[in-house]
Amino acid sequence: MSGKREGLFGVNPLLEALRAGTREFDKVYIARGVHSKGIEEVIHLCRQQKIPVHLELREALDRIAGTQKHQGILGIVAVKGYSPVEDILELATRRKESPFVLILDSIEDPRNLGAIIRTAEGAGVHGIIIPKHRSAGLNSTVAKTSAGALEYIKVARATNLLQTMEWLRKQGLWIYGLDMGGETEYTDISCEAPLAIIMGGEGRGIRESIRKACDVRVRIPLFGRVSSLNVSVASGIILFEIATHRLKRLKKIDKA
Repeated sequence: MSGKREGLFGVNPLLEALRAGTREFDKVYIARGVHSKGIEEVIHLCRQQKIPVHLELREALDRIAGTQKHQGILGIVAVKGYSPVEDILELATRRKESPFVLILDSIEDPRNLGAIIRTAEGAGVHGIIIPKHRSAGLNSTVAKTSAGALEYIKVARATNLLQTMEWLRKQGLWIYGLDMGGETEYTDISCEAPLAIIMGGEGRGIRESIRKACDVRVRIPLFGRVSSLNVSVASGIILFEIATHRLKRLKKIDKA
């Protein structure tokens, strides 16, 4: 076995990693006396893929997991790798779809990152770009919070986010930044065009240098007294708005 290793905790993250085949497994630990359909499927997939399964006392899993909640099952796996930004656009090309990219600027809470990854994968985003610095990494908390979605979506890490945005622009993508002071409502953007949506970090939003480099700043109108939304909630609103428009367009093409 080669490369860095980490724990993958819980039934769903293990199931999706095994189904996707995107991780190299050393072994899987299961607490004695724990039974469920999900765990039975994990055992079945491990046998198919010749991954060792060890039955242990729950106390042993507690020691390995530390503060992580493991649901009586955990795997020792290769750390999730990052993809080149180019691979995200290549995926869109292979699917014959207009590129749909999510850029996350300074999302430092791994639970927020995991929740956004889960939403993005469900909305059909081709890939996510995060900065090398000022961002949570792809750790076990992100994997667990994503409920397995991390195994199915490409995540790239950019050393210089401004340069990456400029490269995307040269590839024909419009760069939209979500900003509560944006001049355009999120429902008015061109959803079918090649695009990248930038979401800012918890509490601070998009950094000023990134905000200035966006083609268009968009806002989600709020009608109550609260002046902002959690970044994972805001991501869900805007990503599924785009996904819905794209689905409607595909249905029109199919009927034509």
